[in-house]
Amino acid sequence: MTSPLLFTHVDVVPPTVSSLWTSSVVSRRRELRQLKEAARNKHAVSVIWAGWQGTKARRELRRLKEEARRKHAVAVIWAYWQGLKIRREYRKFFRANAGRKIYDFTIQRIMQKYFLGLKSTLPSMSPVDKNWPARPYLFLGGVHSELRRIFHLWRCKKYRSKFTEEKKAVYEEKLEASEIFKDKKALYPSSVSQPFKGDYLEINKNPKYQKLSIAMEDKVLLADVVNKINRANGKGTARLFLLTKNSVVLADQKTGQVKASVPLPDLSSVSVSTQSDGFFALKLKEGSASAVKGDFLLSSEHLIEIITKMHRMGTTASDREQLDIDISDEFLVQFKHDKVCVKFIPGVPKNGNSVSCKRKNNRLLEVSVPSTA
Repeated sequence: MTSPLLFTHVDVVPPTVSSLWTSSVVSRRRELRQLKEAARNKHAVSVIWAGWQGTKARRELRRLKEEARRKHAVAVIWAYWQGLKIRREYRKFFRANAGRKIYDFTIQRIMQKYFLGLKSTLPSMSPVDKNWPARPYLFLGGVHSELRRIFHLWRCKKYRSKFTEEKKAVYEEKLEASEIFKDKKALYPSSVSQPFKGDYLEINKNPKYQKLSIAMEDKVLLADVVNKINRANGKGTARLFLLTKNSVVLADQKTGQVKASVPLPDLSSVSVSTQSDGFFALKLKEGSASAVKGDFLLSSEHLIEIITKMHRMGTTASDREQLDIDISDEFLVQFKHDKVCVKFIPGVPKNGNSVSCKRKNNRLLEVSVPSTA
């Protein structure tokens, strides 16, 4: 019988280095497999959990959507039911007033369309533009005419607001000239397009009239060359015509010497013809200091402007009477002690297409004016 100690000693072999390394590698591989298995299990649990949460969320979303649809359906049904009840309750009232409501609505829409169309078709801002959109409906006749009048007044106001004080004064004189001479004197239409210049001699700049300018006490409103008609032969003598706010001055054209100075309060009236001539008579008040030599019969190319300015002097002054203007083809002129009749005859003068004045006798001066026809 063999001894146990001897058997053990013979069978047990001590481990070597290679066997220890192999055992370590096997153990490490087993550990890695276990870690990978644990990671796969953890990922699987996460996926299952996420899927379950997504399923619960989708179920809740479907439930909320269904609840919202039901609430909306209830609200729609309730609204339709309320509308049906109201229509049933007030059906008679609606039928009784439907015509009036439809009529008011139609008129409102027509008016709205009319005003919007009028806004896009308004004429220009020129006061002389007479264009205006056509009236679309007969019942708008009164409104259409009133809007046209209001628009014209508004654009005239806009046009006037652009005027300077100087330009405004010129247009005021033109307006006054129209009130005096329109449809009364044949010369007026040709003067409409001509601006009122006033100082045609530039008396303040011309050295020839420097002494005369200094001698004038007031500002010269109008300076022009006129013809003073001689009673003896009907011929004209050139004179400087100066108008201030207080007087009318006649001076020699060559020397500038003052020949006559007439205060405006001494003038009683101005006489002109109805024809296209430039003759006018300054008639003086009887008993005034200026009436000693008699009235003045003058001729000028700017008759309309001269008389308009003289008339304005009387209109704006509070201390004198307004100047009377007599428009007639036959009037009397006082020459010193005698009165002479000045008569205007339409026709063609012998010396061509111009106005001629001839003495017929001691009591008559005949002025031949070319026909405008």
